[in-house]
Amino acid sequence: MVGELRIHRYARAVTSAVVTNWNGRQYLAECLDSLRLQQPGFEEILLVDNHSDDGSREFVERHYPEVRVLDTGYNAGPGYARNMGVQAAGCERVLLIDNDVVMKPDCLASLNTTMSAHPGAVAVQARSVCADDPATVHYDATDIHYLGLLVLHNWFQPLAEATMPSESVGGLVALCFLVDRDRYLNSGGFNADLFILFEDTDLAWRLRMAGHEIYLDPGAVVLHGGGTKNISMRGPGAAYPARRIFLHSRNRWLVLMTCMHWRSLLLLAPAQLAYGCVQFVFACVRLHPLAWLHGKLSLLFYLPRVWKWRQLAQAARCVPDRKLLLAGPLTLNPGLADSGLAGRMKAAMNLGFSCYFRLLGRFCG
Repeated sequence: MVGELRIHRYARAVTSAVVTNWNGRQYLAECLDSLRLQQPGFEEILLVDNHSDDGSREFVERHYPEVRVLDTGYNAGPGYARNMGVQAAGCERVLLIDNDVVMKPDCLASLNTTMSAHPGAVAVQARSVCADDPATVHYDATDIHYLGLLVLHNWFQPLAEATMPSESVGGLVALCFLVDRDRYLNSGGFNADLFILFEDTDLAWRLRMAGHEIYLDPGAVVLHGGGTKNISMRGPGAAYPARRIFLHSRNRWLVLMTCMHWRSLLLLAPAQLAYGCVQFVFACVRLHPLAWLHGKLSLLFYLPRVWKWRQLAQAARCVPDRKLLLAGPLTLNPGLADSGLAGRMKAAMNLGFSCYFRLLGRFCG
């Protein structure tokens, strides 16, 4: 839980790797083999398994005896697993990587070089390309939209045309990134109660409001695979899972109530409610209105916890929202609103949200 992680002093080495897994046995060989090939290599590799029932732990213990396997005991989500792995790691720097990610051989060296070049960096993210189309960017640099969403740079753009950030970036996508262990733990790590979706937005927002920097390393390239069943989406025309709509409906507001300054919440509330209406219409079109409603009702359960999360996050603030947030074009999955009426509606929505922030963003806390 946010703010409750404690730092334990271990003998320090160079870099630890923490692989997060849940029922991802089909991915693990490629992922772990790529970790073995890094030069210089890892001091240790940990697999934190969310109590898989597909034989993942047994597979790793049999074929990768050097990997330390930790079982969470139940499927607590990737945030919980990452926190557990960082706490158990013995190095000053820890690579957090999902089971469906494959590192290119020079990836770790590049990440470490970038972190060493930026003393204020708490995290350095790798650039991911699609495993089935390595010439196409999947995730790299991000910014945080004032609606609580991530604005993704180079989203499904050709790798050869991808832009290169010249300074720190606004956020991160939690699939492969290097962290400074002590700063990560002092920040509280991931909010495990979010389970998945928006957990990386929450972490990045809290890190940056506390004055830390996040960088993208375009030279550290990884292949990103199939994602999490019933949550992830891959490619145009992919079905939009009800579970994802539920998590989006719930977690966006949990992040806003935790991270956004009270003045920002008041000033931007009309835009937040307008976006919520758009999301409800989308949920209805996708035949999942009950999932959206369930997400909103579940917020009531979290209200006592949110107050505690908020106190911890705001106590660490030294950077105002007006310097952290933006109103760039919303990032939508390919095929959702690329053309026709849906495309025109997306353009109008982006314009409306952008104009609203231009008027009031300067007054945010």
